[in-house]
Amino acid sequence: MIQTRELTRIFRAEEVETTALNKVNLNINQGEFVAIMGPSGCGKSTLLNILGLLDTPTSGEFNFFEEDVAGFNERQRARLRKRNIGFVFQNFNLIDQFTVFENVELPLIYLGLSAKERRTRVEEALEKMQMSHRKKHYPN
Repeated sequence: MIQTRELTRIFRAEEVETTALNKVNLNINQGEFVAIMGPSGCGKSTLLNILGLLDTPTSGEFNFFEEDVAGFNERQRARLRKRNIGFVFQNFNLIDQFTVFENVELPLIYLGLSAKERRTRVEEALEKMQMSHRKKHYPN
């Protein structure tokens, strides 16, 4: 599902050059659970930003479902990300003005699903997470 070869990310600012990733080779199969661990500053977030199609590598290959995506432009990355990638953040990143139901529903609106399909999926997800009783509550 995910394969990187010699993946490198260098950040440049005036006279300073920082190598955040140095020739990373990685294979992740579909359905596999992977932990990315290491000390602060070792490139974990940079790697996740590239794998999540939020950033691009300076060099190397990044294949997602056997398609080379390393050179994709922002529009191509956004289209692929919208259909295939979800993020779980350390903090909640919920919209305070939306109910729990509306926060869960928002990505489904971006996918263009009908109101009926969205409602069904949100209700199923909330029930699965045992949160149906909180669907009208606000994050705060």
